Amino acid sequence: MVKRLTRSHRGSLSCVAAPAAGRALAALLLGWRICLGAAAPSLEITHLPPYGSFDALRGVVREAGPNDHRVAVFIYVPGAGWWSKPSCAQSLTPIQADGTWTADITTGGTDQLATRIAALLVGTNYTQPCAQGLADLPANVFAQAAASAVVTRPQPGVRWLSFAGYDWWVKSSAGRVGPGPNYFSDGTNNVWLDPQGRLHLRITNRSGQWQCAEIVSARTFGFGSYRFALASRVDNLDPSAVLGLFTWSDDPAYTHREIDVECSRWSNAADPNNAQFVVQPWSPPGQLVRFAVPAGLTNATPTFLWQSNQIVFQCQRGAYSPVPGTNLIRSWTYARAVPQTGDENVRLNLWLNNGAAPTDGNEVEVVIGSFEFVPPGPPTPARLRGAAWSPGAGVRLVLDGEQDRRYVVEAAEGFPVWHSLATVLATSASFEFLDTNVPFGPQRFYRSVTLP
Repeated sequence: MVKRLTRSHRGSLSCVAAPAAGRALAALLLGWRICLGAAAPSLEITHLPPYGSFDALRGVVREAGPNDHRVAVFIYVPGAGWWSKPSCAQSLTPIQADGTWTADITTGGTDQLATRIAALLVGTNYTQPCAQGLADLPANVFAQAAASAVVTRPQPGVRWLSFAGYDWWVKSSAGRVGPGPNYFSDGTNNVWLDPQGRLHLRITNRSGQWQCAEIVSARTFGFGSYRFALASRVDNLDPSAVLGLFTWSDDPAYTHREIDVECSRWSNAADPNNAQFVVQPWSPPGQLVRFAVPAGLTNATPTFLWQSNQIVFQCQRGAYSPVPGTNLIRSWTYARAVPQTGDENVRLNLWLNNGAAPTDGNEVEVVIGSFEFVPPGPPTPARLRGAAWSPGAGVRLVLDGEQDRRYVVEAAEGFPVWHSLATVLATSASFEFLDTNVPFGPQRFYRSVTLP
């Protein structure tokens, strides 16, 4: 028999007692919940059709009523621009009572070759004109959205990798392109992951040609906290080298929505500073702050919290802390002309200023330990939706939380001693955890804790 209880409890969530190996499932489920008020509306794409297919796009909306909301769907076809889907006659997709929605995105031309898909949660009073071959989606489209999901989908000839729980495509160019301009290579000598899952970016010299490295996130993340954990020194970068950690949109609005953390001396070896925070355009006064990452530091963590009215930059020694204290290297708050979110991506690159070769003639490498995005607002607790025991497989927990939140799953054989099993990134609002190492004993308790 399973008994359910509900209570309010700050910090500890979703506990379940599980049987030891070989025993029947008889568990006490505790749904512990933090009272945080109404959650913000959200939208997810649950089925992204493969490139070239004629499948429908499917998704789910949460915390938004189907009677007063719709989904505006757009696709971008190279050479043809952005188009409303399914059509101008039906530019808004209805939401079902359970929050799900389905849109036909291949209603003409070469729609199956679309490389970017955008879905926006809008009100029934949405007034923007139908998109028919637009070079960029207007800023007003995103301004009217309560939530959005913008994704790039894999296509033939493009190298992809999974880093820090997210999908990224690797930039490649036949000729010199920006930034720099430089040659960019998608080869495994320029971009790779080591056994620890850390990202290596390397500027290489192949047959006299200097080749740089860049990866681009498939997703648009929007407002929230962007955290970049470095795993190598940046104070000793060649003066010509630039490490960029930033957002970028091909749409020229808001100066391409470019928000930067950059590590470089910009070809000036005598500059005591080796890093900067920037909100583009960089040239007017007050748009950037220079600072120095300490010599020998291999684990700096630069971050920025992007909000609609300000951007708060920080760089810390060591791992990210919500209260950095003495670990803080530099901070800066920018609140003048804050870019608004749209269809931007995150980009991580290593390139050469003005395309000039490294001053010492050597190749350049940087290691990035991880990237984290955390949604704005107070942490959202996970709620236990189900638990199942399978002999020989373990205990499977199904939890409802918030996309992009990180949850620490903990276990205990007896209160009050808890130990951590794993940190789980919620890649969607519903996620699972499988505990395959269940010790022999009468019972086991689980809980999840939301990271800041």
